[in-house]
Amino acid sequence: MTKWLAIGLVFISANTFAWNCKFESKLDQTLDVSESEILSIAAAAGDLEITGVEGTNEVVIRGKVCVSEEDWLKEVRVEASTGKQAEITVSLPDSSGWSLLGNRYAYVDLKLEVPGDLAINLRDSSGDIEIEDVAALTIKDSSGDIEVTGASGKVEITDSSGDIRVFELEGDFTIISDSSGDIRGSDIKGNVLVQSDSSGDIRFSRVGHDVVVERDSSGDIKVDSVGGDFRVLKDGSGSIHSKDVEGEIVIPAHKS
Repeated sequence: MTKWLAIGLVFISANTFAWNCKFESKLDQTLDVSESEILSIAAAAGDLEITGVEGTNEVVIRGKVCVSEEDWLKEVRVEASTGKQAEITVSLPDSSGWSLLGNRYAYVDLKLEVPGDLAINLRDSSGDIEIEDVAALTIKDSSGDIEVTGASGKVEITDSSGDIRVFELEGDFTIISDSSGDIRGSDIKGNVLVQSDSSGDIRFSRVGHDVVVERDSSGDIKVDSVGGDFRVLKDGSGSIHSKDVEGEIVIPAHKS
């Protein structure tokens, strides 16, 4: 079943709030995911917070819509559907001619509470992402910082720009690709794999199994307290440091 989430229109004077939220509306709704195996989220411009909650079969959707033109409030859509794959999709007005840093803008800040055992597939265009206490997680993001704490399943991230920080992961952690920004992680019980990184430092500590960097173009790489192997297969510029690695250490010959 698909439904449009009600967006309550609230007119706010430009003198009351900051320049980047001239007209505002609120989101406050729930979505039944009792029959769902995964939640797919297609977010748009704006910040996103996701918190896992135990003992619930609902997704609580709260948020704020901010636009520079009052008519655009009617064009913002947040569509939610139930089923085996539940979905939440944010649609903004035609983006031509507006910018979050200019006088014409539209964005949606979302705060979601989700069942802690529900897998999440997230696509996001811009804005910071904070996720806590969820299950398996896949993220494809264009820009903005990403922070994940306490995931119980495998975490995979594809990112264009912005820092990535992960903490207290129960499973494996994989960076499919990252164009720019630092990557930092600690207290990861599984394996760490960085398939491709273009720029920015990479730092991991207290990893239960292997740490493997397949390709890194620039930036320092530093690891400590690794329970398995530490391997860097291809590296451009930047230093490589390791400490307290229980397994084998393999780095390119020119870095030795």
